[in-house]
Amino acid sequence: MLLGEIIQVALQAIRANKLRSLLTMLGIIIGVGAVITMVALGSGAQKSVQDRIEAMGPTLLTLFPGQSFRGGIAFNQRVSLTMDDDTALVNNRRYVSEVVPELSSNMQVQYVNQNINTTVLGTTSNYADVHKYTVTAGRMFTTGEDEARRRYAVLGGSVPDMFQANPAAMIGQEIQIRGIPFEIIGVLSQKGSQGFNNPDEQILIPLQTARFRVLGTNRLRTIVVQARDVQSMTLGMIEIERVLRRQHKIRPGMDNDFQIRNQSDILSTSSWSRPWCSASRAAPSASSWARRGPWYCRRWRTGIPRSRSSRSCSPSSSARSSDCSSASGRPAAPRASTRSWRCGTSSAPIRRVRQIQDRGGGARRPLPLVSSRLS
Repeated sequence: MLLGEIIQVALQAIRANKLRSLLTMLGIIIGVGAVITMVALGSGAQKSVQDRIEAMGPTLLTLFPGQSFRGGIAFNQRVSLTMDDDTALVNNRRYVSEVVPELSSNMQVQYVNQNINTTVLGTTSNYADVHKYTVTAGRMFTTGEDEARRRYAVLGGSVPDMFQANPAAMIGQEIQIRGIPFEIIGVLSQKGSQGFNNPDEQILIPLQTARFRVLGTNRLRTIVVQARDVQSMTLGMIEIERVLRRQHKIRPGMDNDFQIRNQSDILSTSSWSRPWCSASRAAPSASSWARRGPWYCRRWRTGIPRSRSSRSCSPSSSARSSDCSSASGRPAAPRASTRSWRCGTSSAPIRRVRQIQDRGGGARRPLPLVSSRLS
């Protein structure tokens, strides 16, 4: 019986205040919808990041050259990774399945009558398998062709578009890198931007060809290491650190002169992740709507501003007393020597009148406390 009466009274109140009830419902709907939207956006961002990491390779570790230290002092010159480091990792691997050295530089590339400036990457034949690329046209160069220093080139997925040519039609054609002719033998698939660069715009050539015929250097840009599985990544990082510290003759207690980063670290610092950071900053606004939406709608319906009359004020000067009085809807008190001990409508302010000189001339006498309402 009591439940039925409660429901009946609630329905009567809704019918009596239709517009107010509608605005309250609108505020609740906006708040709940904003929360659901932000939760869905966060889940979608997380799923997108996971897909990117899967596309880049979840078990890949990238080694970058670090800063050199001597006597605890950091120098401007950076320590280079060399082919000796690559050989040491290959010979002392337990939790690592593949090691891919990468030697690169930006160069002028000419095809027919077109010329572009792009990244030329010298690497080994297992580059496509480790980075999970598929060869859409032609083939990848082999280990024997790498050791023989053959002048073969494998184009990234976006390079044919840069030359405005058909990928399949470019197989077998000649391309000039730094004035040296190379034969195009393959085209890789597209995967999009990854980290700070776009690998789809790279041109792959054999590592030994890059070392001795094109770049003439032994310094590697990066070394990509593939762990055996996701569970072995931590052990793989420890193993890589141990091998390189021994290779670089770093004493115990000294900092590493190299960096080891996984794919999630590289992706989190890329420009691609900035829109998701902006979306995450909008979450507080959505939660604010969820909390204050009904209150805003009721205030807009009634037209009553938010009251300050219930705010307590500490003893202050006359200027501050006038601010509190005006905030409570009353005219400001005169700038006499008055002090307000409480601002509000429930109790009248108490003021102390200064001692004044008696008209009879002479002595001063205090007046009793006078309680009056400022109006």
